[in-house]
Amino acid sequence: MTVKDRAAGTGRQARSVLLSVIGLHLVAETALTPFLPQLFDRLYDIEDPQATGVYIWICRIVGLAALPLWGLAARRWTLHRLVLAGLCGSAVFDLLLGMAPSYAAYTVLSTLVVATNSALLLAYPAFIAEHGDESEDGERGRLAGVCTLVVVFHLSVVVSTLVGAGVLALPNPRIGISAFAVLDILLAVLTYRILGRRTDAPAAPAPVPLDAEATATDTAATGTAPRTAAVPGVAMDRRAWFTVLAFVAMIGVAFDFSVNVARPFFTEFSEGLGSGSVGSAVLFFLPSLSALAVLPLVRRCHARLGDRLLPAALAVGTVGLAWSWLADSLPALVGGRLLYGVGLGLGQVAVELWVFRATGTAGPAYTAVETVRNAGLLAAPLAAAAAVSHDLALPLAVAAAVQFGAVLLSLRRSRATVAGTPPHDPPPDDPPTGSGRTTIAGPAPARRAPDPALTAPARSKENTV
Repeated sequence: MTVKDRAAGTGRQARSVLLSVIGLHLVAETALTPFLPQLFDRLYDIEDPQATGVYIWICRIVGLAALPLWGLAARRWTLHRLVLAGLCGSAVFDLLLGMAPSYAAYTVLSTLVVATNSALLLAYPAFIAEHGDESEDGERGRLAGVCTLVVVFHLSVVVSTLVGAGVLALPNPRIGISAFAVLDILLAVLTYRILGRRTDAPAAPAPVPLDAEATATDTAATGTAPRTAAVPGVAMDRRAWFTVLAFVAMIGVAFDFSVNVARPFFTEFSEGLGSGSVGSAVLFFLPSLSALAVLPLVRRCHARLGDRLLPAALAVGTVGLAWSWLADSLPALVGGRLLYGVGLGLGQVAVELWVFRATGTAGPAYTAVETVRNAGLLAAPLAAAAAVSHDLALPLAVAAAVQFGAVLLSLRRSRATVAGTPPHDPPPDDPPTGSGRTTIAGPAPARRAPDPALTAPARSKENTV
């Protein structure tokens, strides 16, 4: 076996481990959530629904506080090491969680689980970093990685529901809760053995100064071309980079909000149209099935549309949500949900692709954007409750309106990409200043003609999305 074959095998193992960590993160985060009222009733004789609401809010707030701290830690330690630390911490607290003697103790231990589980979110950029390829901006590799993540996300929705129901069906649910510690330990061992001692891990992009003097010095010292941005031919000042991150975060918040605001009362709305309990469950999962069905077409759509894939997908999702809102019969609702699922599948891929193009895979910038996105989700249940007090279908209208706002934002960003100059960017003829211009750098790619579908015809911007 050659060195190249061994490296390829190690890369496949690394991707498998990271994908398992991501799957565990998704399942552990949502498995028990739909069954918390029943769980608290069985374990602590608490029937007050407010107890569930308070518990969820406390866990979400702790998660928001912990995520940027892990992002700051990523500036000093590798993502693999932080993921390993998160798995070890989660194993300890998951074990203790099953033995919590009271509701208060269960809540405190859950916040510690959430805080350590937040580190597992770093497996996402680490997984994308393992998909490096030979294209000049790594777009094909990112696209493949993001498509895999979206598939795992939709499958985890089904798996987590089955796991949560299984835990609640046990004679003693505490055993099922503590069993998560076994998975944590198993994945921690695999992470350490396969990733912990690697010397060939992909280098994460990090901002470095880019000016004429530094470029000349680097070239003379190393004999190689200077490091370039994740999107080729781009050097941008810090303010422009933050503008890109802000755009991506706003689009992500609008997309996530529209997805979540329509969920809490959807089954009640569909039952009002005569679906029944089983039919409402099928209608609830129908967009996920539609999204999985359309994912094989993502590559072809991306090749044809490039950066226009996101506004197009969001527009389809908006029409699907509006159709569902206006539906007055089950066939009409089925059509709306299927169309929404098409936009959901393509939109998830496009949103995550834009996020990774903007943040790279180093960790800090990614966790900053994800923190903003998660903060936006705090408003979703409140907006849903306020809307449903007027009409059961109104959350779907709110979701359609917010997603339409995301369409407008993404169109503005796409026009900036085509023009090659995002908002607040210096004029194209401004010379580099040496102190104010940065680039998100990675390993120097092979020089080849850029794909016109992925780069701007004029002066494209680094991580322009």
